[in-house]
Amino acid sequence: MTPIIDMHTHTMASGHGYSTLKENIEAAKERGLRALGLSEHGPAMPGGPHIFFFSNYRCIPREYEGLRLFCGVEANICDYDGGLDLEEGILERMDYVIASMHTMCCRPGTIEENTQASIMAMQNPHVTVLGHPDDSRYPLDREKIVRVAKESGTAIEINNSSLNPLAARKGARENIKELLYWCGRYETPVLLGTDSHICYTVGDFTEVLTVLEEEAFPKELVLNYDMNNLKKIVKPDRL
Repeated sequence: MTPIIDMHTHTMASGHGYSTLKENIEAAKERGLRALGLSEHGPAMPGGPHIFFFSNYRCIPREYEGLRLFCGVEANICDYDGGLDLEEGILERMDYVIASMHTMCCRPGTIEENTQASIMAMQNPHVTVLGHPDDSRYPLDREKIVRVAKESGTAIEINNSSLNPLAARKGARENIKELLYWCGRYETPVLLGTDSHICYTVGDFTEVLTVLEEEAFPKELVLNYDMNNLKKIVKPDRL
């Protein structure tokens, strides 16, 4: 099976991406994707877009030559209470919300602090994906994270970019394997994300697919193979 959905991508608007939206769209079409998510970083990320960027998503067509486009955000978790860097009114406008921890926006804490931050972010009704909980710089109780994700209807992201040997995140391969173990045990869905910051990696899940195969992870828990699974990520009125 080939993934047809990539909901974690960035453009130059994020401040440290290298491609335009048009270039990402063309790359998605060439990869055979049927759905592409726009998930620029929230404004707390250095160089990130102003909130006006997210309020102007109405100008983006939601379908382009057979490719469905969804306008979301990778919101930054900014404190150990799971606070995000976008206000309620903006989050309501998003088709979907990924919540992630980045060292520029939230100082790594203890395992208890990091776990609390992630859990409280997942309990935000707008958050549908927990982004890359695979970084050893943020120690986590991953069993608890996965269990709460199941209870809250939040997908756990399995991030292809984290497996890049040059990635800043630490211990990703081992942490992803642990996540997959607990996701399999609790039957918690996962969302594969490329976390692309350049068009050439849009839709390229090579590394995570290898790990999924090594761990014999059940394909029915992977959301990227069926357009119907978007209902678990995207707000119902945006489908």
